[in-house]
Amino acid sequence: MPNPEFEGIGRQIKAALMKAGGPDLVQEVYVHKVHTGETQLTHIHHRQSPMTLMKGLADAGVTWQSEAIFQEETGNPITHVEIPATQNATAIYAAGVVKGAPHPQTAQAWVDFLKSPKAQAIFAHYGFKPYPEATDKSSILR
Repeated sequence: MPNPEFEGIGRQIKAALMKAGGPDLVQEVYVHKVHTGETQLTHIHHRQSPMTLMKGLADAGVTWQSEAIFQEETGNPITHVEIPATQNATAIYAAGVVKGAPHPQTAQAWVDFLKSPKAQAIFAHYGFKPYPEATDKSSILR
C-alpha cells in the first residue's frame, strides 16, 4: 500500500478510504493492519505495490489506475478494478511552462501536445479524464 507520508497516491487512497468507510476504515487499514502486518506500506515508491503483487507476495493492492492498466497490458498478472466514484478520490495532474525556461517554445509545444486530441486519447486509454470532466470536485485533494 503506498505510504501516505511521502506518496501522493497514499494520500489519495486515504481520502478514498475515508469516503468509503470513514475514519474507522482509515484507522483499520493504516494503523491496525499495518501494525499486524496485513497491510504493508511502501518505503521507496508506489510501484512497489504492483511489484509485490507480481511476485505473489500479496493478493491485492492499490495503485494508480494508469499503473494497473499498464501492468495488465504488458502481460503482468494484474487485473485492474474500477473503484466507484462515490468511494474514490480524484487526483489532478498539471503541466506548465517554467518562467525563464531555456527552451520556452519547446516547453510550450510539449504542453500544447499534452492538450491535443492524440495525447488526450492516450491519457483516456489509461483512465485519465480531462480536468473539466473530473466530476465530483469535492473529492479533489488540495
